[in-house]
Amino acid sequence: MANKTLADLDAMTIEAAYKLSFGDRDKLLDLIIKDALRNVGKQPERQIGLMSDYFEEDMVRLTKVRAIKIRCGGFIPVDSTGEVPSLVPKEQFKLVFSNVKKALESMGSNLNRVVNMIIFLKNMDYWGEMNAVYREFVKSCPTRAAIGIQDLNKTYQIELVNIIAYKVAK
Repeated sequence: MANKTLADLDAMTIEAAYKLSFGDRDKLLDLIIKDALRNVGKQPERQIGLMSDYFEEDMVRLTKVRAIKIRCGGFIPVDSTGEVPSLVPKEQFKLVFSNVKKALESMGSNLNRVVNMIIFLKNMDYWGEMNAVYREFVKSCPTRAAIGIQDLNKTYQIELVNIIAYKVAK
């Protein structure tokens, strides 16, 4: 079957869309998310490829593909033993994004389906370094904020919170 477009989806009834294969609905979800992440105006150069200004949640399209919203709490830079293996900020950034990636995959989603996240950094001087790691993991440009907060727990250099992603129901 040929790849479906958003125009094809928009022309379908909900009943017809529900008859699409999981694979078709899954591909359409990626198109929906890409189409729904928007910017109000021209972004400053430092933001291009990092974030969008808003996510326009089209409930009709999301319902047609049987999308499920996933809301995640906080992710911290700990390994499988629950310990912080390194105090080096860049290593913590890689670990926390890796933790989110693994968690989303276990839920049936992925980092490209994240539409929102908040990033807490212990030291905003590492904003550029964090963004370099972020770009390695996140390609979808979700809505996000990076906030400096000196009082993160323990030795954490980063914490990711309020992550919202989508997946398709089986």
